[in-house]
Amino acid sequence: MEVSIYFQEMWQLTIQGKEQGIWFWAAFYTFIVCFFSLVLQLRTRSWPATRGQLVEFEINKFGPTERAASNQGYVSDALYNYTVSDVTYDGTRISPWVFVASDNARFVLEKQMASIQRYSDGTVKVYFNPNKPNKSFLIIAGKIGIFITFFISILPITLYYFQYYM
Repeated sequence: MEVSIYFQEMWQLTIQGKEQGIWFWAAFYTFIVCFFSLVLQLRTRSWPATRGQLVEFEINKFGPTERAASNQGYVSDALYNYTVSDVTYDGTRISPWVFVASDNARFVLEKQMASIQRYSDGTVKVYFNPNKPNKSFLIIAGKIGIFITFFISILPITLYYFQYYM
């Protein structure tokens, strides 16, 4: 069956509220998002690094304040500056992975903070895009993170396949 015809059929099933169409598009969307994330993660592993100054780094509330602490969301926020070819840049991105954690999972953000490489003089390691030095991260994806992204990308498609074609 031609791919475009299959996509049209899945679209029609989705419009009709059929489970197969919804599953297909959810799996397709997840694959596309994770694929682009995977590409970015792989590219950042070859970025050069420089030393930067960490100006601000904290865990802040995300979203509205919740009555129950366990429902409150948190994110890591950073501000750092670094110099590439005598030009100083400000960075705010910590990692290619953006984490929003509940109060009970704040330890994930604390672990992320602890994985920033710090030097004895107080500076931090900043990875920057050699083609666009204003794009930077404090942490690049490790092999485990890349594997997790790959696994998440193919899991819904695999489950879809086994559900509807096996």
